[in-house]
Amino acid sequence: MINQHFLSRLFALIALLCPVVGCLSAPSGTAAMPSPTAGTTAVAQLNAAPCPPLPPPVGPTITIANEADLRHQAQNAAPGTTLLVAPGTYSLQDAVYVTVNNLTIRGATGNRGDVILDGGGMLTWTHTHIIAILADDVTLADLTLRNGDEHGVSVNGRDRPVLYNLHILDTGYQLVKVNPATPLKAGPVGDGSDDGLLACSRLEYTTTSPEDYTNGISAHNAHRWTVRDNEWRRIRTPNQVPAPAILFWSGSSDTLVERNLLVDCYQGIAFGNASHGVGDHTGGIVRNNMIYASLPHDSVIEMVHASGWLVAHNTALLLNPDSGLTWGMEARFSDSSGTFAYNLTNMDIWLDRDGAGGSGIGNVTHAQSDWFVDVAAADLHLVAGATAVIDQAAPLPDVSDDFDGSPRPYGLAPDVGADEYTPPFTPSHFLYLPMTISERRT
Repeated sequence: MINQHFLSRLFALIALLCPVVGCLSAPSGTAAMPSPTAGTTAVAQLNAAPCPPLPPPVGPTITIANEADLRHQAQNAAPGTTLLVAPGTYSLQDAVYVTVNNLTIRGATGNRGDVILDGGGMLTWTHTHIIAILADDVTLADLTLRNGDEHGVSVNGRDRPVLYNLHILDTGYQLVKVNPATPLKAGPVGDGSDDGLLACSRLEYTTTSPEDYTNGISAHNAHRWTVRDNEWRRIRTPNQVPAPAILFWSGSSDTLVERNLLVDCYQGIAFGNASHGVGDHTGGIVRNNMIYASLPHDSVIEMVHASGWLVAHNTALLLNPDSGLTWGMEARFSDSSGTFAYNLTNMDIWLDRDGAGGSGIGNVTHAQSDWFVDVAAADLHLVAGATAVIDQAAPLPDVSDDFDGSPRPYGLAPDVGADEYTPPFTPSHFLYLPMTISERRT
């Protein structure tokens, strides 16, 4: 006889495993999807998956336990050093000026909520920045930066900065500022910032900025920057003055903005600025972003004095437009040219405002709230009933995945908007394997 308690435990184990491994079943009517290929280096790892943890430090490390030491080591540590900041709240007595090339400042635990650098308050005129980057190849990661006088992070004419897994909130002006040159206080003038990365971070105001001059990130003369997998909330001014959450201008080029979630920002993503002229931005891609606005808003994607861009597969549900506003995306001025392709929104896309030369392919501008999983929570993933946009796009070489990094297409063709709909897992058949059970007798 087989012990009945043994069988009960065996069947309980199978019951626990089935939800995990699916009891070797497959989704009904679907083909197997390929898995992403893992990167083989630290840089490749960051690019292969949306938001993996940073790899362990390479090279010397210094543990930081007080704000004075942090400020000192940012200017005096050897190049290649990692400053591991111990958990705690650090009330800064001055900005952290990073003047050492190839320096990393990161929270020791990897949890950005464990290490808080507090600048003391917005527009207090005590110290301009929380962290100012005045060197090349600087990485800031796993930190919370709050209550900045003017800026949370200021990049000043330096190349290859990495801003990763940060929480930046409540600064007087821009949360992140990319300047084309180094302030006189810190050294010689630079020539713009190249190849920066802002990723896997949360940038927000508790309510609004303290005055009418702000952005989430404002980048001048920035080239080949990537802004991806971030969450932006309430980037807006108290008097609803236009202020894009993500702004690249002043001669910037080849910016990639992808897989960001923007919630209740007054404006969204802008290449170029109406106050400037020809050549304010060249090239670049805006793809797979989700934008939700229930508070008053202006247009949320604008290409202004910008040429050679692609705005593709973005989803924008805009519920509280300013008076007279009927469009949510636009190209503006005669020197602007590029393509809006397969975007999903509930407002018009103005391709030729003020003589712009924008073109449109497959955009859907009559989105309904019931096409999305949870509008109130700003979850703009598609539901099965969104048949008007599922499998309704054509493949684009520059858009091979979606908001979650999942490959496109899942079905017969890509979906319009940022999300590639995947039906919930429904087992359709089970594979039962023969099993021999023997009970040891004593």
